[in-house]
Amino acid sequence: MINIATKLPKYLPHMQHKDAISMGMNSLDPRHWIEPDEDYPRYLAHKLRLRELQQQHIFDALPSAHAAQQELAIELKRHLLNQHSQLYCNMTGGLSYLPNGIELAAAGTHPLWQASLWIADDLLIMEKLDGNYCLTAASLCSPSNWHLSEKIGQPMATIHDPVPTLHEKLTPKIDRFFDHLTVGKPVQRFNWSLQANTQLAQLPGDKIIHAANTPLYYRCERQTLTRLPQTHAIAFTIRVYVYPMISLTQVPHALTQLKIAIDAMPKAVAAYKEMIYFAPALQKYFSDLSSLKG
Repeated sequence: MINIATKLPKYLPHMQHKDAISMGMNSLDPRHWIEPDEDYPRYLAHKLRLRELQQQHIFDALPSAHAAQQELAIELKRHLLNQHSQLYCNMTGGLSYLPNGIELAAAGTHPLWQASLWIADDLLIMEKLDGNYCLTAASLCSPSNWHLSEKIGQPMATIHDPVPTLHEKLTPKIDRFFDHLTVGKPVQRFNWSLQANTQLAQLPGDKIIHAANTPLYYRCERQTLTRLPQTHAIAFTIRVYVYPMISLTQVPHALTQLKIAIDAMPKAVAAYKEMIYFAPALQKYFSDLSSLKG
């Protein structure tokens, strides 16, 4: 279990994108591809613990994705040394995380997995196979309600199967967007959801209706997409932030906008985001808000 910070939330995407299912792509300065911070050692411990327990399918790759794995590791190491030299330095082929003196091994047999240990983010690779963009490699330790074992090797349409309205609204746009993503021009987008625990890994399973006194947490995903220059694969990073809901009270209008976003959700999307399970616990956070029109 990761220690959840009580500081102000860094990102609250529900305040920028009212549609709960949207692309929301924005251009990204390549210098800000990865955003290391003081929480990195906690994410590293989380990944290593999952590997030791071997209770989850956290890494997989098609044999054809090895070159893309190697390239992503090379590009990531270059980025960390060039843009975050106050945090990382070279060490016998690998890296050293300077604030804690953590020694990080070089990319080896499974370059994507090893590279994912250098940062808080999860790392995924999308490649075009038989005309479709498919998930060909992934190091995924903080999934948001999906299993890597069910998605590896699958095209975007299959990967997005559980998401209501996404096929008709976004899948064609995503495929076109991937085709036009160019080297040196990464993009970022955000997702948000709620959860009733502090776990970074949220897996599909039986849900219960949470009591009114259950504390809730706001989960945000910062996602980036980058075209790799040699293999032309797409590097997909996911950094998960989890904040106590009470921290949203420190941001003007954050709770008001959250209520508006939830009230405006189509029923299918609200069900997918499991709002029915969180409704009793949400009331204590919304109880002091003035009545709002959806």
